[in-house]
Formats: sequence, structure tokens, C-alpha cells
Amino acid sequence: MSKLKYLLIIEFAVIALLVGKSLFRSEEYHGYVPDPVQVDLAVPGTITVAGGDGDVGVSLMAEYTIEGVVKSKEAYSDYTSTISKYDVAMAWGELNQEEADEEIHYSQSGRWYYYRYSEDCPVTMDYIASHSANVHLIHKDKEILKKIKRIRKEDYVRFEGYLVKVNYENGPWESSLSRTDTGDGACEVLYVTSVEIIDEKDYPLLQSKTAGRNME
Repeated sequence: MSKLKYLLIIEFAVIALLVGKSLFRSEEYHGYVPDPVQVDLAVPGTITVAGGDGDVGVSLMAEYTIEGVVKSKEAYSDYTSTISKYDVAMAWGELNQEEADEEIHYSQSGRWYYYRYSEDCPVTMDYIASHSANVHLIHKDKEILKKIKRIRKEDYVRFEGYLVKVNYENGPWESSLSRTDTGDGACEVLYVTSVEIIDEKDYPLLQSKTAGRNME
């Protein structure tokens, strides 16, 4: 193979890699993200979710839509993983603006999420707690699960579905219905009916809505 052909092949491979990344992965988002939208159900409905160890009764408590940047994603193999294989730690509001984001570190373990922030962080601990969450994801079907598997850290994602109470025989696994609680029971348990990785071309539209906003 001539040197010219070799260089052309290398150049083509690099271009293909760059184009592929732009087509299939979103860039890291630095901007404002709207708060989750929750509509409580006057009368909770009940559905049955097929789990690895049999069907599980699930009570629907509130319609829920959450947009945010995925700061961490963790797969689990505990007993709840028969219907909820993944948790995502998500951040919204001002937390994705660069001056805040670079000062906060997120992690997950044991169905919990954790965050650390530096003394230079421009937002308070209370703001971080009320604008980030660990979300336990229950997939509606295999297609939803495939989409969840494709999610990567720093993806901007929108989930739609229901906050639920899972009625296990050994006790309920119940979602929080508040964004301001912390500690045990503060996570959202979300039955996911729709998931979308939002394309980066939509980011400027979100940023334009927040011109002139200041972080708390």
C-alpha cells in the first residue's frame, strides 16, 4: 500500500469517527434545565409489571416528566433489579451551568447517590439537593429498556411516566413525591413510558429562555 493511500485511509477513519460522535452522542450541556413537572393522581391506578421473579403490583401515584443531564448511571443486580435495572443521577435548574457543574462531583452506590462540591461552588447545598435526584428507572417494555441502556453520562435526557409505589411482598418501594426531601426515601421511583436523549441542536432554545437568570 502506498503512503498516500495509507494517509487517505487514516484521514477517512478520523472523519468517520468525528461524524459518528456528532450523530450519536450529545455534547456536554452547560445551561439551564427546567424543573420536573409532577401532576398528582387523585385516585392512584394499579398496574402489573413483569419481573424476573414474577409479576409485581405497582401503584401509580403521579404523572411525572423530568429533564436533566445524567451525571451518573449505575446498573444493579439486587432484588429490585428484576423490574428496575438502572438508576440515573440527574441534575437540572442551574446545576448544569459551567461555573457550577465544574465544582460538583456526583456518584452512586447501593441505590443511593452522593454529591461533593467545592467551597468555590456558586450554588448552595440546599440548591444542589433540590435540583438533583437519584431516579430508579422501571422500564415499561423492552424498547424502553434498550433506550435506557444507550444513555451515557452527560447526556441531556427527558423521561416521562409515573412516580410509583412498588408493592413487594416484603414491603413497599415507594417514590418520593417531593424535590426537597433528602436521605432515605428521597429518591424517585419512576415507571418510564417514554425516554428521549435530546439532541444538542435544541440546547440554544433552552439557553435563550434563561438569559439574564442568576443562580441562587
